[in-house]
Amino acid sequence: MSKRKRIIALLVGVVLLAGTAGTLAWLSATGVLVNQFGIGSVTPSVQETLNGNVKSDVKAKNTGTAPAYIRAAVDIYWQDATSGARLWEEPQADTYNIVWSDSLGDASDANSASSWVKASDGFYYWTSPVAPGEETNVLITSVKELKATEGRNLVVDVSTQAVQSVPDNAVREAWSCAVQDGVLIPPYANGGA
Repeated sequence: MSKRKRIIALLVGVVLLAGTAGTLAWLSATGVLVNQFGIGSVTPSVQETLNGNVKSDVKAKNTGTAPAYIRAAVDIYWQDATSGARLWEEPQADTYNIVWSDSLGDASDANSASSWVKASDGFYYWTSPVAPGEETNVLITSVKELKATEGRNLVVDVSTQAVQSVPDNAVREAWSCAVQDGVLIPPYANGGA
């Protein structure tokens, strides 16, 4: 074989080898997977309708990003009309009317899912986890002042708290509640948690 044919054969071989390497490079790929984990939030809020001196349809909403158990505290007191300071004289039952939800039970009763339960610790517990963006049923149907009292205003303060619903021991540690078959059992209900 002549020198010229060897050079041509060598060049053809190099071109074929480069083509094969290029083809293999185009057929292979490298994948990168980045997992980003966010921390869920548990944020309750109170939803209510206020029309004049009547507060109605009071319920709680989970505005967080994780399912949560919710409890509420209801504080009824007088406020000085001028300074806005809390007055410690407790409003008498004949000065206001409060209508509780039909789904409100007592902690000594058997608990059922999706209901409010008043526990002996003073809180009202919603017995099912509330999904993000969802609400509980109504806790207070309506409340209104019956007698105008000069120099003071009636205040019905509803505040909420929430704890993540998974794992079950989160609510047990935070509120001393138990969870049985997906139903929250408030403290002191049927012996407590």
